[in-house]
Amino acid sequence: MNRTIFIDKDKCVGCYSCIVACKLEHSLPPEPVKPPLGNPTGPNLIRVYQVGPQIHDDEVHQYFLPIPCLHCLDAPCIKACPRSALYKDNDTGITLIDEDKCIGCKFCLWVCPYGAPQFYDGRMYLCDLCIHRIGEERQKGRQTACEAACPARAIHVGTTAEISALIGEKAAERAGKEKSI
Repeated sequence: MNRTIFIDKDKCVGCYSCIVACKLEHSLPPEPVKPPLGNPTGPNLIRVYQVGPQIHDDEVHQYFLPIPCLHCLDAPCIKACPRSALYKDNDTGITLIDEDKCIGCKFCLWVCPYGAPQFYDGRMYLCDLCIHRIGEERQKGRQTACEAACPARAIHVGTTAEISALIGEKAAERAGKEKSI
């Protein structure tokens, strides 16, 4: 059953809790944030970008856009790897890195449209959707680290069917708001 992630940018408040939780979950170095506002340095398996502030129709608009690996169905990173170090988990469809095969060439990073693979301290890192939490743990309600840490409940991880339904609900909600304006 393929798994994927959806992040509701309308809910994200840019608190970076997802980054901190991910670093703790994967034992990554908790390095400082670049001033005045930015992502913590080091490998960030999810990054949060600030868009704005911008002025449209005399209103100030700003939002935050968290970007993890989206585990593309036809992942360019997998195709670009000369050592076949990147692969899809057969059960979940999650893109993973075989560290024994990876030579750190960064081809995966260069071809990823989201910049998801991260090269740090001589090795590649990639969001694995907390694959170790899937299965029985997930059935008990255990979420990915970023999903559980998000105070705004902007991050959703599930099967492609679950996420497609959620996106449909979000689209209907937006359409309803536009009709009422």
